[in-house]
Amino acid sequence: MRRGMEGSNPHTGSLVVLLFNFVVFFIALAWVDFSRISFSWHWAAFAGAGISSPALSLLFMYRSIHQMGVAPTNAIVITHAFFGPFMAFFILGERPHPAIWLGIAIVVCGVWLLMRGADMRKHLRYIWIPVMSAICFGLAHNLRKIGFEGMDSLLFGGFLQGASAAAVAPIILKIASRGQAYAFNPRSMRYFLLSGLAMSTAMLTLLYALRGGQVSLVGPILAAAPLFALVLTYLMLGSQEKITSRILGGACLIVSGVVLVASLK
Repeated sequence: MRRGMEGSNPHTGSLVVLLFNFVVFFIALAWVDFSRISFSWHWAAFAGAGISSPALSLLFMYRSIHQMGVAPTNAIVITHAFFGPFMAFFILGERPHPAIWLGIAIVVCGVWLLMRGADMRKHLRYIWIPVMSAICFGLAHNLRKIGFEGMDSLLFGGFLQGASAAAVAPIILKIASRGQAYAFNPRSMRYFLLSGLAMSTAMLTLLYALRGGQVSLVGPILAAAPLFALVLTYLMLGSQEKITSRILGGACLIVSGVVLVASLK
């Protein structure tokens, strides 16, 4: 996305990724056994999840990347590791093992470390953007879990949330961008489509994890994303993104918290 936005803008990338995700799951309907699916209000939970994430969450995340860069954005967005389980405590009645909360606390400490220093202070006025993305991510996890209580098809659930996200995306993006024109060009489109492919794969595996596991367990494990973001930032962006020792140290704390959570049976 960062590469694609060099010749485009965040709302164009968001639109391409969301539409690509919808097309992938629409094609996947060919493998759905509809004889095992009956109409249920749980469909609305998947539709709501699609609006919350990826539609709103990605919009906030990509705008944050545009303003703050990849590493700082990922450092803050992974606080969904806290928001997801916190909401699940009230919405789903989950009562996670105390060690999970300890793991979450370690993750949050890693975020705090990443946010310290002059290079993050200059981004303070933009911090609300990735925080909103994290909240949307956490809410969507809970909505998907509710959806699976009445329907267990991964592909159909993915289609429902992909359709709702694609349906509301033009309206949301139009408002968020204040009518700014889309910027489509071949070079940016290549990166946006690759990002869409990565997002569709991530969504399918996320649905699989949530179908069989608790939000309070899956959410913190997803917080390992900054580790991969740091490696890919170094390989793909080079001089455009500065990886400091503080960012690296924060990432290590984050991963330590994730390992603690993932080690629980």
